[in-house]
Amino acid sequence: MLLKRYIGNTPARLIEFGRPYDWGTLASQLSETKADVLICFAFPALIPQDLLGTFAKGGLNLHPALLPNYRGPHPLHRLAVDGQHAVHGGVTLHKMSADFDDGDILGQVSFSEADWVSLQTLTDSVARAMRALVSEVAPAYCKGSLSGMRQPAGDFVWARLKAAHTMISPEMSIEHVALMWHVLGTVPGIYLDVAGHKVRLGFQIRRLGPPTGHVPVRRWGSVEFDLADGRVRYLTYSRLLKRLVKLHATFARAPVRKSPPEIRLFGKVEDGHA
Repeated sequence: MLLKRYIGNTPARLIEFGRPYDWGTLASQLSETKADVLICFAFPALIPQDLLGTFAKGGLNLHPALLPNYRGPHPLHRLAVDGQHAVHGGVTLHKMSADFDDGDILGQVSFSEADWVSLQTLTDSVARAMRALVSEVAPAYCKGSLSGMRQPAGDFVWARLKAAHTMISPEMSIEHVALMWHVLGTVPGIYLDVAGHKVRLGFQIRRLGPPTGHVPVRRWGSVEFDLADGRVRYLTYSRLLKRLVKLHATFARAPVRKSPPEIRLFGKVEDGHA
């Protein structure tokens, strides 16, 4: 249902492909599409160069961060955990290479704070940015009017989420924890240490006032605890809450149409020169 919400009535052939990967069979199936370029999003493995070579323009990848920052498998999660969402949040379209997320950058769409106010707005913003990059930047690349820019060398954050990243600490702000719930709350979850027990949090239901200096207190179905700028009460995560969240996401309203996002292009080709 979520997929239908975004692709609508677009005629698209679905090819089911999973582990163990049979790249030869996939290459045969993809060759029937007669496509110029392969576009990838959130695929968990490197696609062989031989397969990419069967496309005239190779492969492009949509990465939900502003490369070269936050390469890796969990960019949205780490952006929220690190509090860097307003700096490096966005979507990048780049060429696929022999390594993860390091190919030449073709185009980027940046996000604002407003794109992160809920999981729904973030999901919609990612889909909207990808739609713009695929419909405008990918054709320009295929036509030869865009060559891309090589990613700079440097020590950039590798976006892999670890268990420690999902733990809430009293040094975090109320706003930061709310952001982490929006992005990590349903999968993989955010957690609080309560008297040596790892308690999974649902969403915030009340601000109780300034920090008290008291330890977290767990009550039936909820827990209250201090953060850097206040004491809050959160629901604890449960099967019922999980079902309600999934139900809400399934039947959520279609995204409100907005003006096309601003795209930053890299490597424009004019009169045969980049």
